[in-house]
Amino acid sequence: IFQRLNITSTSLTIKLTIMSTVKDGIRQRRNRKIKSSRSELLNSSKDGGSSGSSRSKNASKINKGTSAVEEAQSITSSLIRTKNMMKSELERVSHVSSAIDEDGKTIENTKEEHLGMSGSVKGAKGTLGKMKRLEMEDSIIFWSSVGFFYMVVLYVMWTRIRIPFLLW
Repeated sequence: IFQRLNITSTSLTIKLTIMSTVKDGIRQRRNRKIKSSRSELLNSSKDGGSSGSSRSKNASKINKGTSAVEEAQSITSSLIRTKNMMKSELERVSHVSSAIDEDGKTIENTKEEHLGMSGSVKGAKGTLGKMKRLEMEDSIIFWSSVGFFYMVVLYVMWTRIRIPFLLW
């Protein structure tokens, strides 16, 4: 999903860039037309006659040819910039895509190790519980044997020495 969203956002960015470039070209063309028509009007009003209008027509034809060439060059350079931008974005997306693939593989390996270790941890937990029970048994047996030893010693002393004030 992230790859799709990233590619979609990248393509939207590229589309917006192309649209802004085209809008800039249109604005430049409109500004040139306004300037040329303004200069034609100013030149025709200064000349004031029919000879001025024929000159302005010839000049407008030359200006139109020149402006068309400039416009074509402007659009061509705009398209070249757009192409370069798209190329760099494509490279960036491919690098991001490969990084995401590598991260995905790393996550998968970590997940597999975690699942493998969870079985080991459960086994170790069971073994630890058994060891605690055995330790408790050993402790009970040890203290019982110590108590039994002291009771035997007391019995032997009572029967051999016959101390009447002990226990009777």
